Amino acid sequence: MFETLKTGQFKKYDTLYTGIIAGILLPIVVYFVMYYSKIQDIRFTLFSYNLLIGNIIPIIISHCILPNLLLFLLFNGLNWLPSAKGVLGATVVLTVIIFAIKLIFSIL
Repeated sequence: MFETLKTGQFKKYDTLYTGIIAGILLPIVVYFVMYYSKIQDIRFTLFSYNLLIGNIIPIIISHCILPNLLLFLLFNGLNWLPSAKGVLGATVVLTVIIFAIKLIFSIL
């Protein structure tokens, strides 16, 4: 089943940019899925504002980044190493952003 993904027509997506884009888009998709599956009675902007005011946004972003691990393992299993590097790079950047947000909120 995965042989066509490893060597077939999808091999052209084995690039660093594919991994970076997937590593950034997957947490955004997970954030929207969390919003639409849990809280639908308030507006999205109010939901995001309450997370920001409640200093919960770093925790939510951390939970949204966790599926990147599965994506990294999928790309690694397919032997798409440049894409796996892109996912890993995007995850590191998002993790640095989380630490920066936590630092800013701890100072304020």
